[in-house]
Amino acid sequence: MGFGSQWRDLLDDTSQTLKERGFQSIKLGPGGHEVPVVNGSLVYVWRVANNPKAVSEFASSPTRKNGFMTAPLDPTLWEPSLSGEPQPVYDASEENELDPVLRTVGDTMPLVLVMVESTPRQLQSIEWAVAVLDGDGKVRLRGQECIWEPELAAEDAASDVESFDSGVPVAPVVELQKQDRRPADG
Repeated sequence: MGFGSQWRDLLDDTSQTLKERGFQSIKLGPGGHEVPVVNGSLVYVWRVANNPKAVSEFASSPTRKNGFMTAPLDPTLWEPSLSGEPQPVYDASEENELDPVLRTVGDTMPLVLVMVESTPRQLQSIEWAVAVLDGDGKVRLRGQECIWEPELAAEDAASDVESFDSGVPVAPVVELQKQDRRPADG
């Protein structure tokens, strides 16, 4: 399995998992990518290429471009939730902080781009944002937020370690330390 196909599998697995929890999905033509729909938004999981223009050029294929032109699905009586308990459909009279951003999209479903940054050996971060296609065919992000990154403690612990690629590693110096031992009460 190639490195690129692993990321296509991630999109497929995300869609399948959300379908099993009751969420709808939609197939984007012409490539046929199945993309889940959560709370009236397409959720596209994508591995970001190591390129400064990667996000702006996200809609370079006809399939991805179609994600920005997808009409909303018909409403359902109950909206599934990630907790497994169905939620009543959103009351349009209530307004939340994302409504102004989502209204700018118009008669199409918003596309939430979940951007996974990684190398073949390490997951580096996961971010998400509402992706908007401008008139020049470039993608801009609104409300970008990091939803996962490695813990800093793990990075600090490994920063003092010297890496090697051949030979025998040098064993660390280990010595006994004095401990204060107090008799246990009881």
